[in-house]
Amino acid sequence: MRRTLSTNRVILSVVSVIAVLAFATTGFGQTARAQASAANRAEAYFHFTKARVLDEQGQWNEAIAEYQKALAVDPNNSLIYSEMADTYYRNRRVREAVDAADKAVQADRNNIEAHKTLSTIYTAMLGNATNQQPLPADTLNRAVREFAEIIRIDATDTQSYMMLGQLYQIRNEPAKAAEIYKKYLGIEPGSEQGIIALAKLQLDAGNEKESVDMLEAFLKERPDSDAAYATLGQAYSNLQRFDEAAAAYKKAVEFNPDDLELKKNYAQALFFSDQLNDAAELYQALLRAEPEDGIALLRLGQIYRRQMKYALARQNFEKAAAMFSDSVEVQFNFALLERDEGRLPEAVARVADILKRGERPNGRYNEGEKQNRRIFLTNLALFNTTLGNHGAAIQAFTELKTIASDTDRIDALIVDAYRSAKQPDKALEYCEQALKAAPDSRDLLITHADLIAEKGRIDEGIRNLQKLTRGTDEDLGILSTMTSIYERARKWDQAQDVVNTAIRRFPADVNVYLLQGSLYEQQKKFNEAEKAFRKALEIEKDSPAVLNYLGYILADRGQKLQEALAMLHKAVEKEPTNGAYLDSLGWAYFRMNQLERAEEHLTRALIFAGNNATIHDHMGDLYFKTMRYEQARIEWNKTLAIGDDSEEVERVKKKLDGLKTRIAIK
Repeated sequence: MRRTLSTNRVILSVVSVIAVLAFATTGFGQTARAQASAANRAEAYFHFTKARVLDEQGQWNEAIAEYQKALAVDPNNSLIYSEMADTYYRNRRVREAVDAADKAVQADRNNIEAHKTLSTIYTAMLGNATNQQPLPADTLNRAVREFAEIIRIDATDTQSYMMLGQLYQIRNEPAKAAEIYKKYLGIEPGSEQGIIALAKLQLDAGNEKESVDMLEAFLKERPDSDAAYATLGQAYSNLQRFDEAAAAYKKAVEFNPDDLELKKNYAQALFFSDQLNDAAELYQALLRAEPEDGIALLRLGQIYRRQMKYALARQNFEKAAAMFSDSVEVQFNFALLERDEGRLPEAVARVADILKRGERPNGRYNEGEKQNRRIFLTNLALFNTTLGNHGAAIQAFTELKTIASDTDRIDALIVDAYRSAKQPDKALEYCEQALKAAPDSRDLLITHADLIAEKGRIDEGIRNLQKLTRGTDEDLGILSTMTSIYERARKWDQAQDVVNTAIRRFPADVNVYLLQGSLYEQQKKFNEAEKAFRKALEIEKDSPAVLNYLGYILADRGQKLQEALAMLHKAVEKEPTNGAYLDSLGWAYFRMNQLERAEEHLTRALIFAGNNATIHDHMGDLYFKTMRYEQARIEWNKTLAIGDDSEEVERVKKKLDGLKTRIAIK
C-alpha cells in the first residue's frame, strides 16, 4: 500500500503552541483526465504509475523525476500535480510542495487531495510558530481558505469543520467559529467533540452561563463524557461557583484517575470552595506524584495557615520558596502567616520589603504590577492599623491612591484610619477635603454624614443619608449607618423605625436581622436579640458575625455555654485574626472556668485588637480571678484610658476601687 501523509490528531488553541494535523490523502481513485492524445495519456500514465512505485520504495527524487515526465506530456493534469505535491511534502521540500499543490488547484478547483495537502502544510507551519512570535497572518489565512474549500467540496468532512472552527478562533472571529461548529453539529448531532468545542468558544467569549447550560444538557444524554465534565469544571470556575466546579472536576477525575492536570484543577476548585480537608488530601497526593510541584506546596501552606496549623504552613512555604526563590506570592504568603501567628511587626517588615524590591524608579508599573502593589499596600495599611500605627497606615493608603482608580474609596479608608486613631476632627477635615475632589462619592458622603452626626449634628447627618437613598439594594448600607447613628445617641425608637424599614425592604438579608439583634442587645433585650440572631442564622447558618454576636451574648449571660462555644469556634475558624471573635471565645471559656483556654484566646485577641477597651476589661477579670492583681490593675487602667462606653468605664472604676484592698492585703 502506498505511503500517505501521517494522520495526527491536533488541537489548535489560542493559549498553546499549535500542533500539526495531517489529513491522509487518498489513493489514485480515478484515471488521469483525458486532455492529450491517447498516446500522450498512455505515456503520462506510465510515468505516473512508475512515480507511484518509486514513491512507495522511498526513492523520492526518482519519483519526482517521473512525475515531471508525466507532466511534460500532460501539463494540466491536476491529479499528477497533487500526487507530486504529496511526495515533495513527505520529502520535506515544502516550497515545491506548495507550488505543485497550487498548480493542482489551478487545474481543478475541486481536487480535494490538493486542498488537503495545502491544509496540512499550512497547519504544520502554524504549529511550528512559537509563543514568542505572532502567528504568520498570511499562513493563517491560507489555512482557513484551504479548510473552507475542503468542506465546500465534501460537506461531510467533520475533522475539517473542527479545524476550520479552531482557526477562526485563532483569527479572533468567534461568530464564524460558532457558525462552523453548529454546522458540524448539524452533521454530527450530539458529538462530544463539537459540543466541547462550542462550549469552549463560549468560555473564550465570556459566555460562561451559555457554556454551562450547553454542557449540562449534553451530560444528561452523555453522563460518561469526561471531557464535558472537565470543561464544565472550567466554566463553573470562571463563574467562581467553585462548589459546582469541584463536583464537575471530581466526575472528570473518576474517569481519568491518572490525569495530573485534571487533578490539579480539581484541587484548586476544592481550595477555593473552602473544602480544605479534601483539597489538602489531594495536594498531598499530587506531591507524591510530583515532589517538586511548587504550586501544590504553596496551596498546602495556604490551607494549613487557614486551618491554624502554622508550623505545617511554614514548612510548606519554605519548600515552595526554595523552588520559587523570587516569588513575591510566596513571600506575601509568609507575611500573611506571620500576621496570623501574631507576629505583626515581622509581617509589616516583610510586606514593606516586597514593596521596596518591586519599586520602579520612574513610578511606572504595568497593570499586573499595579494589582500586586494594590494588594500589598492595602495589607500593609491594615497590618499597621492593627498595630495601632495609624500614621503608617495612612501613609500606605496615600501611596495606594497613586495607583488606584477608586480613590474616593481609599479616601474613606483614610478617614476610618483617623477615626481609629481617635482624631475625629482630623477625620472630618480630611473627609470634607476629599469631597471637594469627589463630590458625588457615596462612600465619602455616607462617611461624612456619620462623622457630623458623631459631632452632635444628628438630624443633619440623617437628612444627608436620606438624600442618598435610591430604592436599590445599596440602600441597606445607608439604613445600617442611620441605625448606628441613632444607637450611638441612644435614640432607640428612631433606630427601631429604621430597622423596621430595612426588614420590610430586605426581608431575606442576613444583615437586617444582625442589625435588629444588635439593637435589642444594646437595650438589654436579650431574649429578643437571640430570636433575631437565630432568624439571621436561618438565612446564613455560618455567618461569622452572627455566630460571634449570638455566641457572646449567650456566654456573657452564662446560658447554653456549649452551644455558644461551638458558635464562637466556628466564627474564629472563619476569621482567625478577628480580635472581637477571639475575645468572645476567650470570654466563653472564662465563663466556663476554663481559665487557661480563656487566657490563650484573650491574649491572642489583644494582638489583633489591642485598642479594644472591652478586651482589656476581660483580661483584667481573668488576671483578677487568677490572683494576678497587679496585671489586672494594668488591664483595667487601659480600659479606662481608651474606653468610650460610660457604663463600661463606671463598672471598671468600681473594680479598680475593690482591687485596692486586694493589693494592700497582698
